[in-house]
Amino acid sequence: MRPQALKNNRGMALLIVISLVSVLSAITLQFNRKMREGYIFSGNLGHFTQLTEMARSGIGIAEQLLLADLDDNSFDSLYDSWALLTDEDLSTLFDSGNIELEVQDESGKFQINAVAIQKSTNQTQGTDIETERKKQENHAKAVRNVLWRLLRAEPFVMEDGDAREIIDALIDWTDSGDGEEEYGAEEGYYRSLIPPYSCKNGPIESLEELLLVKGITQELLYGTKEKPGLAPLLTPWGSDGKININTADVLLLQALEWDLTKETAEAMIDFREDENNRDKLNSIQWYKQVPSFPGDIELPEDRAVTISHFFTIKATSTMVTQKKTVQATMERANGKINLLRWDSN
Repeated sequence: MRPQALKNNRGMALLIVISLVSVLSAITLQFNRKMREGYIFSGNLGHFTQLTEMARSGIGIAEQLLLADLDDNSFDSLYDSWALLTDEDLSTLFDSGNIELEVQDESGKFQINAVAIQKSTNQTQGTDIETERKKQENHAKAVRNVLWRLLRAEPFVMEDGDAREIIDALIDWTDSGDGEEEYGAEEGYYRSLIPPYSCKNGPIESLEELLLVKGITQELLYGTKEKPGLAPLLTPWGSDGKININTADVLLLQALEWDLTKETAEAMIDFREDENNRDKLNSIQWYKQVPSFPGDIELPEDRAVTISHFFTIKATSTMVTQKKTVQATMERANGKINLLRWDSN
């Protein structure tokens, strides 16, 4: 009996040891997994912090170039240092990782907040007030005509009534009054939608907000596989309706005046891209030197300019497989840079 009992005890002890080893192994594996996850998390957190600071430093680099550009010349073009940042190799600035910078000239786009008449700061009395009001109305009408021509031309090719509906709806959305334009929409229209919402009656703050405006669809704003959208041509920054012809897209150049054709606008692009014409872009009159430009067309200086005030800086930092993008919109005025918007993802 004793040898059998001893044999059974030894077997039980072996089972207990095996069980303990299995439990300890599982605990050890779990501990190692937690340690590894913590190590990876710490590493990722460190990389994320580095990526964020790299992107911030990229924004700072672009800011300084925008300020330095004021000392270099009195106009803005795609030859400026801030515009050439896209092609710069900035990897040597960091021990590891890289950063890519892009500066977009918002002043080379159509200012959607310029379609409505802006409140005047003119304090004059009597007939001067009426004169100023008439001047503002004429300017706003001229700005709207730019958008109308843009919507009517390729690649958008909208019907007259559809283009008018969008413009009138934009006026009603951005102005401060309750009066409704002929093809526009005010509070009653937007409250009747599902879900209902209110008419802004104030400046548009982002391009995404345009999707709330009557007549503006996702396809029109952002385009489809077959057709580009309006978004790259529009900006919510600025309200004087001025467009920098040194940086504007060919579609906007064509829309500046009634008789400007696509071929003429493309000739303007060719002229400003010629290195030999670089210094000529200082003058608003440079377009008159374009060989095919019609001699009877004059670009008004209250809409066509050669200097910019609003810029969007996009900084993308990368490290191993991680990426961080920071986007900042700035206003350059009176020798200073003012932050208007900051987006990070």
